[in-house]
Amino acid sequence: MDQRRTPVLEAIEQYRTDDKYSFALPGHRLGQSIDDRAAAVLSPGAFQADVIFAKFAVTEAEQLMADAVGAREAIFTTCGSSISMHTAMLTIAGPGKRLLIDRNVHKSVVASLILAGATPVWLRPRWDHENEIAHPASADDVAAALDRDPGIDAVVMITPTEYGTGADVRGIARICHKRGLPLLVDEAWGAHFPFHPDVPTSAIQAGADLVIQSLHKAGGGLCQASVILVGSDRVNPVDLRLRLDLITTTSPSALLYGSIDGFRRRMVSEGRQLIDGALERANHLRARLSKLPGLAVMDESIIGHDSVAEWDPLKLSVDVSALGITGYQAMDWFDEHERLSLQLGDSRRVVCSLTYSDTDVALDRLADAFERLTTSPPAGDRPATAVPPLHELDLEQAMGPREAYFARTEMVADPAGRISAEMISPYPPGVPAILPGERFNEAVVTYLRAGKAAGMVIPDASDPGLEKFRVVAE
Repeated sequence: MDQRRTPVLEAIEQYRTDDKYSFALPGHRLGQSIDDRAAAVLSPGAFQADVIFAKFAVTEAEQLMADAVGAREAIFTTCGSSISMHTAMLTIAGPGKRLLIDRNVHKSVVASLILAGATPVWLRPRWDHENEIAHPASADDVAAALDRDPGIDAVVMITPTEYGTGADVRGIARICHKRGLPLLVDEAWGAHFPFHPDVPTSAIQAGADLVIQSLHKAGGGLCQASVILVGSDRVNPVDLRLRLDLITTTSPSALLYGSIDGFRRRMVSEGRQLIDGALERANHLRARLSKLPGLAVMDESIIGHDSVAEWDPLKLSVDVSALGITGYQAMDWFDEHERLSLQLGDSRRVVCSLTYSDTDVALDRLADAFERLTTSPPAGDRPATAVPPLHELDLEQAMGPREAYFARTEMVADPAGRISAEMISPYPPGVPAILPGERFNEAVVTYLRAGKAAGMVIPDASDPGLEKFRVVAE
């Protein structure tokens, strides 16, 4: 296929030059009626590219994407990877189906379980007690779980994590396929993986049957641009499109489609060179930060640690706890004092997401800021976090997520021992600390309340102050 083509962008351009006038959507008529303020901030070009008819060029663009990454089929979505995940989960699962699922999943997977009425069998993450983070489960963990429960219908993994640690997708795919099971991989951070050998192995090329990717995280797509990749005939693409039709918009954004189109074209033509430069800059930055007192920088030595099979060098994870501060406090300090927004802060570290769009100047600015942080850190006067022994966060699934979510509920101040009727997800990364149907224990309640006081962002709790929690009524 001619990978120089960009069918969606060509359709938008053609529409604008054909002297057509539409009495259909969108009503702004290519920006003729937009507010001056909107034009100043968003630019008239955004509205001029909002050509809904360009969706008819998406089929060809999807074929080009599939060809570029080695997939059997690609399906573009414009409501984010959450909708892509809902679509994929509704395709491989339904009422009564049993799924082996990495418990370290994004909240969209839990929402998909609620929508589908499927039953999760949780695959516990590999807890890294030294670093106090979770890594993906190993291939042996998956095999053992499938041996214990032969009634599993599909397997769902997330890799890499927000910290950049990755699973052995190839090994897990082989195990699943021996049993005739499809493997769904949430690879939201890996849209660039098919285009370079020195980043984690692309899940679609490693044998996964379904893969979800977010295009905005890799650097080239607009927010909410996502793609579902089909890797085998274990998943029917017609079923996928029918499920997507149930839940997605009927007025998709041509801007999002066009950004996917452009990302693919550039990755095919320049991806190797662009990612080469990004890796070189990231390695230089990591070496510079590793020399600073009080910082511990994650590097390739994490591979092999607690089942970590691969590691994404474009994730910069820096432990700042030796400075006497939390990652929450450091993240706020970067924002307030350096005007730098970081991807994630937790009880010990900050994480920066690096892409090929970052210049030498930008990374020098980040390194300079870290140097100032180490020489003059903020006072460690925030409330302390309370991270328990991590296995205490392995909660009992006492009721199905859908059953608990739609149950009669009540709000209680002391939920220990009660069944949750809500998701509570520190964000980022958006992994629920507790989800509907799991039973609260003291450890998770203390962890959430102390984290909230220390600066943890929790956007989805019924009571934002965590004074009370929503539980299934007794």
